[in-house]
Amino acid sequence: MTALYIQAEGSGPASQVWPVPDTVPPGAVREGASYLFELRDSGDALAADLLIDDAPVEALRSREPRNAKWRWQPGFHAGVVEAVLRVPGIGTRRFEVTTDPDLRKLTRGDFDAMVREVLEDTFALFSLSAFRKGIARQPSNRPPPLARLEFLRSRANAIVTSVEAIARAPRHYLRAEDITVPAHRATRATGPEIVKSFRSGVIRTETVTPSRLPAALKGRLPAQITLRQRRNSVDIPEHRQIKACLRSWAAWLGGVADLLAKADSTNDPEIITTAGSWAVRTRRIARRLNDVSATGFMTDVSDGPALLRMSSLFRNDPVYQRIYRLWQDMNLGLAALFGDFLQMPLARTYELYELWCFLRLLRAAVEEYGATGVDLSNLFLTEASGGVTIAAGAITVPIGGDRVLCFQRQYREYWVEDSREGSFSRTMIPDVVLAGRNLGGPERRVIVLDAKYRINDGLNDALNSIHTYRDALVQEVASGRTEGIVTAAYLLTPHVPAGLHSDFKATPVPGRLFHPEYREKFRFGAVTLRPGMLGEELRTCLRTIVADAGAGA
Repeated sequence: MTALYIQAEGSGPASQVWPVPDTVPPGAVREGASYLFELRDSGDALAADLLIDDAPVEALRSREPRNAKWRWQPGFHAGVVEAVLRVPGIGTRRFEVTTDPDLRKLTRGDFDAMVREVLEDTFALFSLSAFRKGIARQPSNRPPPLARLEFLRSRANAIVTSVEAIARAPRHYLRAEDITVPAHRATRATGPEIVKSFRSGVIRTETVTPSRLPAALKGRLPAQITLRQRRNSVDIPEHRQIKACLRSWAAWLGGVADLLAKADSTNDPEIITTAGSWAVRTRRIARRLNDVSATGFMTDVSDGPALLRMSSLFRNDPVYQRIYRLWQDMNLGLAALFGDFLQMPLARTYELYELWCFLRLLRAAVEEYGATGVDLSNLFLTEASGGVTIAAGAITVPIGGDRVLCFQRQYREYWVEDSREGSFSRTMIPDVVLAGRNLGGPERRVIVLDAKYRINDGLNDALNSIHTYRDALVQEVASGRTEGIVTAAYLLTPHVPAGLHSDFKATPVPGRLFHPEYREKFRFGAVTLRPGMLGEELRTCLRTIVADAGAGA
C-alpha cells in the first residue's frame, strides 16, 4: 500500500504520516534537525511532489524506483505545518506535521500570542494617534494577510474544541411552556389547569350516569385542556450569541476563500500556490464552524446577535470563559489592519518577532514616559478603501522630550548624512534604536537593540551584529575626528537563561550575556523578551535597559 513516512536523517524509527498517521511521540520531530520523507510503494513515485507551507521540499534520489525521498529541515520553526503530497495516480493529499521546540523557545502558541499582542498594541497606540478611522472589522472584499490567516486558523480550531467541550455538558434551564391536548389525554391535569381551560374553547357535557367527573365540575369538561409543562432547554442567550458568531465567522471566511480562489487568475505561480492553498484551508475552517453551529445541542438554540455580551456565565464558568477570550481574539484577527510584517507564514516567525519587540517596547515607553509628545503619524497609514496599514521599515516615533524610538532605521555612511552621523563602512539597519536625552542622564544616548529569534548557542553567532553596531556607528565632530555614538547594545531574544552564577566570569555564554553585572559593566549583553509578558514586566525591562546604559557613564 502506498504510504508516506517521516524519519530523522541518519537514524531513528520511521513514522507513517499518511494515509493513516502514527502517533508520533513528543520530541521525535523538533526544530533545528533534519528529516527524511519517504513515499513507499507508489507506481508514480518519480512524479510525486511534496510541499510544506506551500514551499517545495528538497527532493533526493531514491535507489528504489517505487519510492520517492525528500529532505526537510524545519530550521527555526516550531508548531504545526501543513504538508501537501501530490501524486498523479492519487491526487492531492493534505496532512499536518507538528514540530516540537526547545522548551525555552517560541512555540506555535507564542506565534499566536505575538500576532495577538501586535494587534492589541496597534489598537492601543492607534487610539493615541490623530487618526479617527474605524478598524474594528475588515470587510470580506479584501484577503487578510498571511499572519492574520494563521492566527484566525488557530483561533478557529480552538473555538471548535471549546464548543465541543460545552456540548459535553451545556448549561440549560427549566423552561415552562403551555401545550393544549384533548381532554382524554390530559390525565395529569391539575384543578387550576382545568378551570383555566373553561375560559376558551368548546365545553362538553357528560351524558352518562353516574358521572365520572368530580362533583365540582357539574358534569362539564373542556374539550381541550391547556397543560403547563417544564422541560430542560439549552436555548439561553449565551448559546444564541455563540451560534450567531460561529455563523458570522463562517460567512466572512467563506467570502475570503472566494477572493483567494480568484488569485488563480494571476501570472505569479507563487501567489497562485499560496492563495490556492489558503482558499482550501479557509473553506475548510468555514465548513467546520458551520458544522459545529448546526449539530449537537446547537440544533435546539435559536438565532441571536453575533456579539458576546459579558455575563456571569462567561465570567465564572471556565469553559465559557475560554470561548469569550477566543471571541476577543477573533475580533482582533478580523480587524482591518494590514502591513508587510503580516505577509509571512509561520516559518518566518523571526521577522514578526522583530516588529513585535518594537511595538511592545513602544507601548511600554508610552506608558513609562507618558503620552505627551508622542507622535505616531509615521507609524500608521490610512487607506482610502478603509483600514490601517502599519508602516514598514525606517519608522521613527518621538516618545516625549528629546527621546525617539526607531524601527529599522537606516544608518548610511556618515559623510553623506547631514547630521554627520552614521556608519563608517556600509549601510546598517539595527532593528530597534532608543535614542535621546533623559535616558538615565542628561546627555544624549543611543541604545541599539537587535531582535534575534534564537536561543542557546545561536545567540553566540548573533553577538556579531551588536558588536558591529557598537563599533561602526559613529559621528563626525568639529575637529574632523569620529566618535562612537552607541552607548549600549543588547540582543532581544526569547531565550530564558538558567544557572547564572554570582560572578559573571564564571557563567558561560550565552547565560553571561543576561548577567546584570555583565550588562552594567560593559553596557552590552542580552535581554529576555517573550510573548505573554505583562505590561509591568515590559516597563521593568525597559527601565533595566536604560539603567544599564547609564551605568558607569
